[in-house]
Amino acid sequence: MAARLVLLLVAAAWQSSVASDAHCQAGYGYAPNSSTCAQCGAGTWSGEDSTECTRCIPGTWSAVAGAGSQSTCTKCSVGTWGSQEGSPTPDSCQKCPAGSWGGAEGLGSLEQCTKCSAGTWSSEEGATDDSVCSACPAGTWNGVTGSNNRTHCIDCS
Repeated sequence: MAARLVLLLVAAAWQSSVASDAHCQAGYGYAPNSSTCAQCGAGTWSGEDSTECTRCIPGTWSAVAGAGSQSTCTKCSVGTWGSQEGSPTPDSCQKCPAGSWGGAEGLGSLEQCTKCSAGTWSSEEGATDDSVCSACPAGTWNGVTGSNNRTHCIDCS
């Protein structure tokens, strides 16, 4: 009976090691062209039982190496956007350009910055709401969305 118990324990341990070899622990993925688990680099993450590291999505970044969940990917701040996948630094988050504003965290493209409406303009970069868009002076107008200079307001006459 004791020999059978030892045999069952050895078999269970072998199955456990085979299962753990099939996947990596959280924060690790298979190295390229290898079956060896390697720590995920900054800008990437992997969950438990994963085989590969996943890049942080555009509009996010992470300086954490060995991250075990997507929650380590930090959103770009309001007024900025970032298109890079797997960014390891907040430097990839760029300010929304003059003539636009970004009202939410984690914008993943320049197109997600909202342009000031026609008849308004703004020279401020990185604006966080539409209050930055100033109306053209009385007697002037511009028909352009996203205007970044008051000189774009032309005389109505």
